Amino acid sequence: MKQIDDEQIRLDFARRRRHQLFAIAATFIFLLLLALLDRRYDIFGEFARNDILAAQIILLGAFIWFSIYNWRCPSCKNNLGPDINRRVCRQCKARLQ
Repeated sequence: MKQIDDEQIRLDFARRRRHQLFAIAATFIFLLLLALLDRRYDIFGEFARNDILAAQIILLGAFIWFSIYNWRCPSCKNNLGPDINRRVCRQCKARLQ
């Protein structure tokens, strides 16, 4: 029974890690696109600088909210901290990889 739980924890962590890496990449790309629009606002048409700034703030807020929701230990549900390659949970000592 314990082996199945450990394997399920590892699989859930791998899924969470994939989602987190995708969110980091997507946020970075969209922030670069918005920065480009801020500099070259004539590429896709006229955009007000306040609209671009609001979009950047909303994007960062959505990323932070997703990270708080996603980046948790599958076993104890505590935050995993800034290390994306964590092997063991700091709180419950569950093996993640």
